[in-house]
Parts: sequence; structure tokens; C-alpha cells
Amino acid sequence: MSAPQQDVSQIKQLLTARRNALEDRHGRVARDLQRSNDPLVGDWSDRAIQLQNDETLQVIDTATQDELAAIDEALQRLDQGLYGICKTCGADIESVRLRTLHAVTCARCATD
Repeated sequence: MSAPQQDVSQIKQLLTARRNALEDRHGRVARDLQRSNDPLVGDWSDRAIQLQNDETLQVIDTATQDELAAIDEALQRLDQGLYGICKTCGADIESVRLRTLHAVTCARCATD
């Protein structure tokens, strides 16, 4: 069963707000990785710390991009009237998964 019509607007608004926040995060991380605000310093020990922080930023950015892709897919399914229906088996997706994960598959299909 797809999302009830009265919920579609609210769901879309929440997903869009989350997407905007993630886009903002992605931009901040990209600026940090490009050294826009904090150029590499000459001291080797301080530079090592900066480069170690880059690894953390890259992990954060990867997670951000993964969530953006999930939201984009959820928004596309919402526009198609398929939000709330598992894209793999066609069963209803558990409401807690929809609220927390922007899920496009049910729990059973996600673990298979």
C-alpha cells in the first residue's frame, strides 16, 4: 500500500528538508577537503593531523552521499505513487523503516 495522499505532501516536505541539510553538509565537507578555509600548514606534525582529519571528512561525505541517493530514490518513488511499497517484493514497507531510513525495501528484502 502506498502512502496515503494526505501524508504525501508532509513526507515530501520532510525528505526535501533532510536533502537540503545533507546538500549543505556535502558542500561544507567539500570546502574543507579543498582547503578553502584551512590551508595545509608547514609543520609536519600539524599537517599529519589535518590529513588524518581528511579521512574522517571523506567517510562523512560518503555517508552523506549515500543518504542523498536514498532520499532521491524515495522522492522519485513518492512522485510515482510507490512510496511505502517494497521495490523488490511489492510488500508494504514497515512504517518505522520509512520514518528512519527513507527505505525503498521492506526489512525482509533488506536483509536478503
